[in-house]
Amino acid sequence: MWEVLPIKDKQEYQRLILAFASLTDMFTQKSEDDVIPSPIVNSKFQETVFQKAFHAFGEDIGNTSYDASLCLENDDGTETKFMIGIKTFGIASGDQKIAQFKTNHGEWSKLLDEMERNAYDNDRLRGKEEINKLNHDLYLTLAKKIATIRNQRIDSSKENLRGFDISKYDNVDSVYHVLMPSKKGKSPKIYVGETSYNKIDIENIKIQGCMSARKPSNFVFEDGFHIYKFTSADSQLLMKFNNSEIVIEDWDVIYADDAYGIFSDIAKKIYDDVDEEHITDEIKGVNKTIESYSWSLLNDKGEVESFSGFNNFFGVGSKLAKDTRESRINKICDTYKEEIDLKKIHLKNLLYDFLMKPAPTFEEKMKKVDLREKIKKIVIETKNENLLEDINKLIYRPIDEMYIPIPNSKKFHNEHPDFFGKGIGTFKIDEKTGKETSKLALPREKRKFNLIFEPSGDSITSYVTGQDNGKAIQSFEKQSYLGKWILRKVFQLKEYEPLTSQKLEEIGINGIRLYKKVNSDDIHLQFIWIDTDHLPKDLIQ
Repeated sequence: MWEVLPIKDKQEYQRLILAFASLTDMFTQKSEDDVIPSPIVNSKFQETVFQKAFHAFGEDIGNTSYDASLCLENDDGTETKFMIGIKTFGIASGDQKIAQFKTNHGEWSKLLDEMERNAYDNDRLRGKEEINKLNHDLYLTLAKKIATIRNQRIDSSKENLRGFDISKYDNVDSVYHVLMPSKKGKSPKIYVGETSYNKIDIENIKIQGCMSARKPSNFVFEDGFHIYKFTSADSQLLMKFNNSEIVIEDWDVIYADDAYGIFSDIAKKIYDDVDEEHITDEIKGVNKTIESYSWSLLNDKGEVESFSGFNNFFGVGSKLAKDTRESRINKICDTYKEEIDLKKIHLKNLLYDFLMKPAPTFEEKMKKVDLREKIKKIVIETKNENLLEDINKLIYRPIDEMYIPIPNSKKFHNEHPDFFGKGIGTFKIDEKTGKETSKLALPREKRKFNLIFEPSGDSITSYVTGQDNGKAIQSFEKQSYLGKWILRKVFQLKEYEPLTSQKLEEIGINGIRLYKKVNSDDIHLQFIWIDTDHLPKDLIQ
């Protein structure tokens, strides 16, 4: 990427990074022997300057995998798009953290415990070579699990890019852009490095082995592109950047003689000479958010609702009429008579129990979930893909069916009746009693609005459902439109895979935000990470 960036933009980027590094003396404690300090590069400053200098979009929102995205026009009129991870670390430093999997530690504990046990023969600690042989398959299993989650996070982040959309025809490259300050005591320099930012090639994973015999659950693997290290205590994934090998440019740093005086001048400029000319559009309120509400995707138990909202497709109650359900059961059993001949009566009874019997309580619904899995297992054993497809359509709701639930919708609409549009949150009044009903007053056509996905900027016509206190947001034309984008791309769910709190933790999303901007009726939707120790000001419950 670096070689194709505009020269003037690179010069501006270099100028600002070096300007900050020149003030290193203000941030370091002088040692007794006056050793030359290592230049300081602030990571957040680096990201901001990169965005400004190269006209890139900042992508570091929540727990996304990328820090910036950049679109360059080529001489032939085509575009090259870059997704960028921005890092800073010392030129002499070791492997760098690129991901963490805290929520999966419990899931992997059996594998990790077995790795630890294999390190000992009674009380004798085995050697690394022997441990690696015993643990090879365990390392490979865990490496593939780590890689799968890592790749899903990357894919989810691609769907949330602000800078551009990605199609299969695009020329897209993913890179790590790195600034590496020189060691303390050396002539001060900043080294510019670049290396590929790949998804992990799961099929080509090769295990190198444990890092040490005493820590057998910390191991190294590679995929032909990069070398990775997994540390079990903190569930971190690190990557070897080969620091000196990825250097493409180096800059000499000159430390300012009077860093204090420079800061003093900045303070005077900002606080003594402020005038209208220096007030930015952001301060003036141009494109400002005027109304915003966020909430958790988890319920009071810290779980995702099992049969509604984003898991609406997972519901166990069929929308088909009873006679239609019965005829469908009979048709399937007759059509695939040969495949299920030995299990025909059993399968038919199971389908009847699932589709015809009510399940009013949560416990009864969960029993039906188990029953559904039992039905699927029987069908899978027939190895008939058409039968499996027909059965899935019968025992599941449409796979992309979902809605965005509005928490405490009655209260929300009463307090903010015009948020989604003028009067959309107004409820019908019962003519006899004069009391407010649970139905919204406006017809469906007048309850629609433009929903913009952030940060990608894609939009879809949506509406607030009219029944049940206006409890949900759905796509206007087909309910599946929202589902295809959110379930498959943002949440990276497979077909018929329910959304869980663990899945949300893995991809770094646990909340949602809706907001409006000044002089616009559009509703913006953003998936976010809510830190329970620092709750957002716009949080509703």
